[in-house]
Amino acid sequence: MRQRIAELERQVAEQQRTIDGLRETNAWNLDNHDAQQSLLRLIDCSSDFIGIADMEGRALYVNAAGREMVGLASLEETKKTLVQTYFDPADLPYVEQTILPIVLRTGQWAGEFRFRHMVTGAIVPVHYSLFLAKNAKNEPIGLATITRDLRSMKRVEEERQRLQEEVIRIQANALAELSTPLIPISDRVVVMPLIGQVDEARAKQVLETLLDGISKRRAAIAILDVTGVSMVDFAVANGLVQAARAVRLLGAQVVLTGIRPEVAGTLVGLGLELDGLVVRGTLQSGIAFAMEKT
Repeated sequence: MRQRIAELERQVAEQQRTIDGLRETNAWNLDNHDAQQSLLRLIDCSSDFIGIADMEGRALYVNAAGREMVGLASLEETKKTLVQTYFDPADLPYVEQTILPIVLRTGQWAGEFRFRHMVTGAIVPVHYSLFLAKNAKNEPIGLATITRDLRSMKRVEEERQRLQEEVIRIQANALAELSTPLIPISDRVVVMPLIGQVDEARAKQVLETLLDGISKRRAAIAILDVTGVSMVDFAVANGLVQAARAVRLLGAQVVLTGIRPEVAGTLVGLGLELDGLVVRGTLQSGIAFAMEKT
């Protein structure tokens, strides 16, 4: 992928050098027929859209790559078109009100834009470079463009973005698993030690991991150890109660361990119904209870 991006960047640089060279040599002298024909034969081999129009926007020439890009069958058909037809109608106000005035004032405009395929209507993202063509007297006699098709580059960027999002998703899942580990200690007992802060998102992850693990392992008892939980507020306590109720629907039981005195006071003060929760002071005592029951 890096090689493809580097190649596209190199092609853009070559495009700019071509534009600069054409300006320096005054190659767009449309009054010189022989020079024009020689130049047209040369640029017809380019993979970029290269075109010339008069000052009224009537197309005079578009090379083979350009005709393919916008769906023109021949040079004869091209000469019947106006520059305006190469754009999506929604983009025409920007062309007429911004791009053309800048070209007439400064001699050039370049940036990312969009062309339109005249047959399918498909939008083609491009790097659009438009500049004035001048004669030997430095008088503007037309508009010229060297335009690069950016579809390949866009696909590379989209794939890179997709891969980046996939990596982020995998990392998030890995972190979620680390923050809510479910450890089997027997065929019928699992333990989930919780450490740090439990917010709403993590409480949801706890519930999902717990239910999924109990279902897959057919566990009878799930031990939730909150020894390492830094703070228990209403959201955390309510999450624990909801987890106990959900686990009970699967025919299993939750054992809550690691309750410190201040946590016990919080649970009582919140007035939550703790029916279905077996509470033990330490993880060891919780494990002993579970092993005895199974």
